[in-house]
Amino acid sequence: MKHLQLRWLILVLMILNGLFYIWQEGAFTAWGWAPPSPREPERPLQQINPDHIEITRKPS
Repeated sequence: MKHLQLRWLILVLMILNGLFYIWQEGAFTAWGWAPPSPREPERPLQQINPDHIEITRKPS
């Protein structure tokens, strides 16, 4: 009887793991269940003159 309960537990955990993976990939976005976006579109706007940066080598 314990083995049957353990098998069900493993099966449920595998299904939940699969659903979490599918959710992370964005399969549920059509229903409004999207994961938070890791992008930060406001970051370039916070930079101060990023085009004026010069990368130079330190003289040895």
